[in-house]
Amino acid sequence: MLENGLIKTLTGHQDGVLALAFSPCGKFLATAGEDNTIRLWSIPDGIEIQAIAAHEGDVRAIAFDQDGDVFASGSWDKSVKIWRTSDCSTLAAASKHGAAVNCLAFSADGKLLYSGSDDGTIKVFSSPKGWLENTISLQIGDIKALAVSPGGMLAAGGVELQFLDPSGKLLKDNDSYVYGVRAVAFSPDGKLLAAATGMEKRMEIWDVEKLEEAGSIKDSDWLNCLTFTPDGKQLVTGGMAVKVWDPVSGACLKTFEGHADEIYGVDVSPDGKFIASASNDKTVKIWEL
Repeated sequence: MLENGLIKTLTGHQDGVLALAFSPCGKFLATAGEDNTIRLWSIPDGIEIQAIAAHEGDVRAIAFDQDGDVFASGSWDKSVKIWRTSDCSTLAAASKHGAAVNCLAFSADGKLLYSGSDDGTIKVFSSPKGWLENTISLQIGDIKALAVSPGGMLAAGGVELQFLDPSGKLLKDNDSYVYGVRAVAFSPDGKLLAAATGMEKRMEIWDVEKLEEAGSIKDSDWLNCLTFTPDGKQLVTGGMAVKVWDPVSGACLKTFEGHADEIYGVDVSPDGKFIASASNDKTVKIWEL
């Protein structure tokens, strides 16, 4: 019997863990943190495969492309790097931002990598070459959250939430936030967008086709990060605990407690069996969904 669904606690990071991502095959988990490293783990046994001295500052974002051959990292050191998954070698390194890189997202075909920064821009890079293709200036200050829909729409979060077409043209913005938007995620079918408001303890569900808010979920906890399950039927969030939600009814279905500090990253394995959570307590936990 698993205590509270906890399968494994991964220890290895020497400081807070800020981001993580499952590989599309589900066999690997990449984690990144304030110790400037990326660590690659085998799943579900949780064995550390490799630790990479990746950046000259906090590694704040990590993402795999759609086939899992490469992954990307973004850092406080203003750089974006693209890595080969098979041997963790560096394929590209680009220092095009003027401030810390907070968030990353690949296009659905994996050919483009988008990065959001405290410099107020989204940079668009080719992958895996890392050539700068475009710069999108949002005029909303620090960009804290970024997601790309299967159809290529962009969602960016900072002091406000913006929806953009693939070229960067503004389609819709919403500035009705006290603290801004901390995390965004499109549903796998691209029909919904979830936006988490951090200290505001609220999550918005947006109808992407209509570009209007379809629902709002209030929590008793900070909402730092979120992701949809692969079937799109549930939402997973992280604050002080990991929580699983029904995005339609707004009901909290499960709560996983065990981290000793705030959770900054959550992801669900491609088969929908596991949740991984990254925390400021220096650990990553694997839970049975």
